[in-house]
Amino acid sequence: MGASTVSASPEVAGLMYHEVTDDPTTSGFQRPGALPYTLTRAAFASHLHAIAGGPLKPELVTDVDLSSTNGNGKHRHLVLTFDDGGASALYVAEELAKRNWRAHFFIITSRIGERTFLKPADIRTLRSAGHLVGTHSHTHPDIFRGLPRELMATEWRVSRAILEALLGEPCIAGSVPGGDISRLVLESAGDAGLRYLFTSEPLVRPARVGDTWVLGRVILKAGVSAGTIRQLVAFHGWQRAQLIRRLGGIARALFPPLYAQYVRLRTRERHS
Repeated sequence: MGASTVSASPEVAGLMYHEVTDDPTTSGFQRPGALPYTLTRAAFASHLHAIAGGPLKPELVTDVDLSSTNGNGKHRHLVLTFDDGGASALYVAEELAKRNWRAHFFIITSRIGERTFLKPADIRTLRSAGHLVGTHSHTHPDIFRGLPRELMATEWRVSRAILEALLGEPCIAGSVPGGDISRLVLESAGDAGLRYLFTSEPLVRPARVGDTWVLGRVILKAGVSAGTIRQLVAFHGWQRAQLIRRLGGIARALFPPLYAQYVRLRTRERHS
């Protein structure tokens, strides 16, 4: 990651979700690449049940002392995150409210108000329910690390400004669109004033890059079972997830033109 972890710092299990709906045409991106990240309501319910049976209650990153080194054995935390800002986030919030859980919702601000994405009032509803609302960039460049540093910072700053105007408070957290990171990606978040940045790297140790805390997450696709969730929230299976992610990263790095073409095909929007 190119960042330094804090000795004896807490472990944070970050779970990354996208859409939760039985009808993918009603929420989020309308493109082939989005379908593997769309969970049915029944699948999501099974995940919530698995989490509830685990040792940790979901928290907000702002409530975790990431710099703590007290070694008292209570150093593990669980955070739930939802990327893109698709319309199904309102359903997710209703389900979380039944358990009095809080989560993180990362918004693509250029999509606010579109048919399958959240409206401004919806985003205010999420925040008023106690969830953390952050940026998922302004336009969601699918290979974010391929941007010049100045454009990375612009993506963050524009998105932050929109959310801050909408919510009347600082936007302090974000998640990287497209998943791929680099040192410049991590530094760009600090350039834009973000205090917390979530990646797609399945790492449980938070790292510090300048003034920004960088936190990992495991990507949860439609086929992930409740049993796997039980393992992840108990901090099992993370090394395997890291290996799979690393192998994929090697392939992307070795064949950048093919990877770029693949991304273009998978992110081509369907128009209704």
